[in-house]
Amino acid sequence: MTRSITRWATVGLAVAAAGGLFSLTAPTASAHGGCGNQGKVVINDGTGSEPPSTVWGHSHTTGEHYVHHVRRNSDGTKTRHWYEDNDTKLLPDRDKPDTPYRTDKCALNVTP
Repeated sequence: MTRSITRWATVGLAVAAAGGLFSLTAPTASAHGGCGNQGKVVINDGTGSEPPSTVWGHSHTTGEHYVHHVRRNSDGTKTRHWYEDNDTKLLPDRDKPDTPYRTDKCALNVTP
């Protein structure tokens, strides 16, 4: 009986360790742009900002990153130009102009 419990405990620890290892090495999604497909978000929805718009991007507590424009390249790729929506939802009437965030060169089949 004791030997059986010891075996099960060892198996349980091995499974738990492997699960921790897999969770540490598994790929994670980036919330910082890149070439992954994007969803729709609403920008300029804080107080004191421009009228709201629905665009391609992702949200954060303090605002959104969104694809401002896309350029098609001669090599069959596209460049997405990301901007930050600086409407600072945590503080009222703190909208600031949107600013460039980054650019990414992507395949043509990513959205947008």
